[in-house]
Amino acid sequence: MENSQKYRSIIVDDEPIARKIIGGYVTQIKLLENAGECKNAIEALEMISGDSSIQVVFLDINMPNLTGLAMGKIVKKDIKIIFTTAYSEYAVASYEVNAIDYLVKPFSFERFAIAVFKAIDSIRLATNSLNEIFPQDKTIYIKSEGMSYPVVLSDIQYCEAMKNYTKVILSTGKVLKPLVAFSKMEQELLKNSDDFLRVHRSFLISRKHITAVKNTSVMVGKSEVPVGLQFRDAFLHSIGKK
Repeated sequence: MENSQKYRSIIVDDEPIARKIIGGYVTQIKLLENAGECKNAIEALEMISGDSSIQVVFLDINMPNLTGLAMGKIVKKDIKIIFTTAYSEYAVASYEVNAIDYLVKPFSFERFAIAVFKAIDSIRLATNSLNEIFPQDKTIYIKSEGMSYPVVLSDIQYCEAMKNYTKVILSTGKVLKPLVAFSKMEQELLKNSDDFLRVHRSFLISRKHITAVKNTSVMVGKSEVPVGLQFRDAFLHSIGKK
C-alpha cells in the first residue's frame, strides 16, 4: 500500500536563488510538503511557533540578525535540521544542535535526497518510540457546564487552575470548565498519560503541543504559558533542553 504521509518542511535562506533551488528539490520528493519559505531565522521561528506540524527545516547559517546555528539551538529537538550553507567550516558546530545533515552549496539533488531520507528515518524512529510509550490514545469524560464530554487525551493542550474550577483548553479550540480542583485534574491526567508536564503552580501542559520554548514561558499551540521558577529545571530536563 502506498504511504500517503507527508513530512512538512520549511526553507530558511536569505538568498532567493537558494530558496528557489531547494524548493525545486523539495517538489521532487513526494514524501515532502513545502510548508513555506522564510528570508531569515526570525520569520522561521514565528512560522514554527504557529505551526506544530513542521518537521524538517532546511536552514542556511549565515543570515542577518540571527544565524542558523543560533536558531538551531532554539527550536525543539524533534524538528529535524538540515543545514544548507556555502561554508564548510561550520560543520563541527552544526552537530552541537543535533543537525541531521550538513549540505555545502552547491549540492546535488542526490546529496539533498540522502539528507532528506535521513531526516525521515529519524522522524519515523522517534514516532515508533513514542507509540511504545503511549500505546493507545485514551478518551476520558470531562463534565463541563452540566454536560459530560468525551475528550481524547492528545487533544488537551493545557490546563489552568482557576478559583473554583479547572480550565481545560483543547486543540479544537474548545474550552471546558469542569468544577474540579486543579490538583485532582492533574492527578487524573497523569494517571492516564505520561504526556503532561507541570510547568507552573497554575498550569499543566501537554508536551505534544509544545511549539516553542522561551526563557520564562512555553508556547503551547498558539498560547503562551508561564514557566514557574521552581518548575523550570525539571521542565527543561523533561524535554531534553538541559
